[in-house]
Amino acid sequence: MSDTTRSVAQGWFTSLTSGDIDTALTYLSPDVEFINYTPVPGYNDDMKWIGTFHGRDAALAGFKIFVETCEVRQEEVVHLAVDGDEAFGVIHEISVVRETGQEFEIEFIQRLTIRDGLIVRWKSYTDPSPIIRAIRGENGAP
Repeated sequence: MSDTTRSVAQGWFTSLTSGDIDTALTYLSPDVEFINYTPVPGYNDDMKWIGTFHGRDAALAGFKIFVETCEVRQEEVVHLAVDGDEAFGVIHEISVVRETGQEFEIEFIQRLTIRDGLIVRWKSYTDPSPIIRAIRGENGAP
């Protein structure tokens, strides 16, 4: 099972970090559950792409909002861990919010659950503070 999990996760992350969204989507189950952080009103709800999405089309719609809002400049997997049907990828990303021109740099974790060669659950974790600052046009200087 771990070999299949690793293979699917590697294919997913390679596609995603190279910007090949069409290939990345082939790794998602048609009924995938995508949990892209939890919206907290007044805190991180500036990030219009976050929330829980059910199904490949809904996940793609949420991802599309992110791509319309932010330009990814650099993205790479810095660590991949696999345990049974779960894979955890640590990703380093540098992006720019299109509206403000503000850059942000984050590390985030994607936790994938893989069954029958497809991702059935995809959950993302990060500290959203740098993203929120960039969305609001705050440069972070003291």
